[in-house]
Amino acid sequence: MPEEWIHIDDDIEVASTFTDQEIIQSITTPEKIEENCSEESGEEDDKVEEKISWAAAEKGIETVIKFVEQNHGFSLQDVMHAHMVQNNLITKKLQSRKQGDIRKYLKKAVSSSAADAVEAASVPPTSSAADDTHVQ
Repeated sequence: MPEEWIHIDDDIEVASTFTDQEIIQSITTPEKIEENCSEESGEEDDKVEEKISWAAAEKGIETVIKFVEQNHGFSLQDVMHAHMVQNNLITKKLQSRKQGDIRKYLKKAVSSSAADAVEAASVPPTSSAADDTHVQ
């Protein structure tokens, strides 16, 4: 019995040879060949979905909670489930945050204080020679 299923794919074509006409056609119209290949494979183009931010997810769950609370078709248990999902989302968000490196923080502090020092040194004095003379 195992011998029956071992040779089950023997009749399936896994490779093909192109005719001269197909080669010429693939060079002159490559788009047509790509369409044929995608139709034969039966696969749909994989679309890259945009990544949803934590802020967008929080805003979405807040909208759902407001809807569930305002709609009388939902029970109090449904409202509680929505709040539990929101709490779970906030917990996961906090867990996903990475701890910052203190060296980066100190570099920012040093660079900002150095920039303040340069700015203070480049400010011209506000007093002039006319201000130094007193009229009596």
